[in-house]
Amino acid sequence: MRAFKEIERLEGGRLVLRPFGLDDAADVIEVIRDGEDFLPPNFPTVLEAEPIAWFLQEGVHNVQRLGLALHLAVADRESGRLLGTIGLFRVDWNHLTCEVGYGVRPGARGNGYATEALSLVSRWALRECGLFRVELRALVSNHASIRVAEKGGYRREGIARGAERRPDGVNEDMVVFSMLATDLLPGHLGNLVDQGERRT
Repeated sequence: MRAFKEIERLEGGRLVLRPFGLDDAADVIEVIRDGEDFLPPNFPTVLEAEPIAWFLQEGVHNVQRLGLALHLAVADRESGRLLGTIGLFRVDWNHLTCEVGYGVRPGARGNGYATEALSLVSRWALRECGLFRVELRALVSNHASIRVAEKGGYRREGIARGAERRPDGVNEDMVVFSMLATDLLPGHLGNLVDQGERRT
C-alpha cells in the first residue's frame, strides 16, 4: 500500500492549501451552524465539540495516512480564514490514478479560488506524489464547476451517462475531465499556467 506524501502547505497567489487542524474549529462550527453545503460528505455535520475536535486532529488525517484520500483546507493566504476544501479520493495506487473534488464557501464563490486551488493540488499530485492521472467529474448542470475544470487546464473527455444518483433516485449525467502527468511537461498544449505556487 502507498500513501500520500506529507504536505505542510502549498502556497498560491492568494491561497494556502494545508492540512486541517484544531485552529479550523471555529470556521467549521460556523459552516455547520450556517448550513453551508461545500464540505465533503465525511466531514462533521452536527455541532458537537468533541467529535469536531477529534475529526480535525485525527479523523481527517487518517485517510491520508492510509493512502485512501487527502483533504486539505483552502485558506486565504493573508487572513488564514477557511474559504473551502479540496481533496483527492478514489485513489488507485496500482494505476496511479485518483479523482479530485473541491468546494468553496458560498460567500467566497465567483472569485477564482476553486481554479487556483485545483491548479495547485493537481500539480502537486502529478509531480510530487507520482500519480499519473487525476480525474474530475461535474454534473452537466453544474456550469460553475465545469468552468473551474476548463480554467484549471483539465481536458474534457466526454459524458458519463447516469453516473450520479440524486437523493430523489434520479440519475444524472456527469462531464468527465482529466489531467495527466504528461500534460505538465514543458511545451505541452495542456500545460497549466504557473500561478506562483510555493511549497514549505
